[in-house]
Amino acid sequence: MDEPGSSTQNFLRHGVVELTFGEPDPDLLPVELVRRAAEAALARSAAALAYGQIEGPPGLRHALARRITAREHVATTAADVFVTGGNSQALEQVMTVFTEPGDVVLVESPTYNLALGIIRDHPVDLAGVPLDAEGLDVAALEATLDELAAEGRRARLLYTIPTYHNPAGVCLSDARRACLLELARRRDLIVVEDDVYRELGYEGPVPASLWALDREAPVIRLGSFSKTLAPGLRVGWANARPDMLERLAGMGMLESGGGVSYFAAHVVEQVLAASGYDEHVARLREVYTRRRDALAAALREHLPAGCRFALPAGGFFVWLELPEGSDASALLPAAEALGVSFAPGTRFCLEGGERQLRLAFSLYSEDTLREGARRLAEAIAAKPA
Repeated sequence: MDEPGSSTQNFLRHGVVELTFGEPDPDLLPVELVRRAAEAALARSAAALAYGQIEGPPGLRHALARRITAREHVATTAADVFVTGGNSQALEQVMTVFTEPGDVVLVESPTYNLALGIIRDHPVDLAGVPLDAEGLDVAALEATLDELAAEGRRARLLYTIPTYHNPAGVCLSDARRACLLELARRRDLIVVEDDVYRELGYEGPVPASLWALDREAPVIRLGSFSKTLAPGLRVGWANARPDMLERLAGMGMLESGGGVSYFAAHVVEQVLAASGYDEHVARLREVYTRRRDALAAALREHLPAGCRFALPAGGFFVWLELPEGSDASALLPAAEALGVSFAPGTRFCLEGGERQLRLAFSLYSEDTLREGARRLAEAIAAKPA
């Protein structure tokens, strides 16, 4: 069995196929591309080492605006782009600026478990909204808003992953995107759109982002280079209405220190200015498509009856439902004893998720993913008492 490259984090256990972690394979990180970009950033100007502008380096903001305009077919300028320290820092910033103690923050259930941790760091209440094969259930969202209003509680913000959802792998349908935007406008609900997997679509057209569909709606779209370039750079961006970006820029932390990850942002600017990034992302899509397909084929071959999953059109994850009466958390020790690990569904849900588990296919080769699926199926078939 192969192991991820030598630079892989030390929490990976030898001999265990760790399907828990949705991270880029270290062997796919573009070391030379980043090295050349860092050298170019330093050679160009000492500004890369200074505090810098709160909104981020102008060159990167212009480059991102051009890229969004070309790829998403929505006219974008540098004024529409706010550079962040990746999506986690951006979500923390949004929570700090746009919520108050006692507000209700809505999330899909399931949702990205580490985003839940960021939200829970704030004195807000969490409420879950279900999702299905078409993504967030917008009708259920409106019903929840009505219930909260009847209780005199303010639902301030919705955190959602409409494109290549983590962990469920689904995409919000076009009809529901339109309904969600209309609802957000009508109910003055801030929608935080986590769009980190946009460039990692493996089949079919990538759905338009909520932000691109309605530039006047209260939507903050968060993008990141963590999955397509290098998570260690900690560089991402936000798109939103000018008044919302202005509020983000008004944080005391930014006034004190300037733009976050400023040197890394200059490096990303040089990556986009040079050749090679698009070819790198295209290679990632090819590799991850093969890995997704290998894992899915092996799951279909080995899983016992009663297991279900849908093939994700993008992202890093397969969301697997176990047979009736199963418990993913109880299954985990038996699976690890056989040399495979996963993330139980309860980590991603405010309630429930006992029968679900998340499998990440980004870290390992196709052969290792096949072996991991075989081991998992063996553990499921044995079914702990």
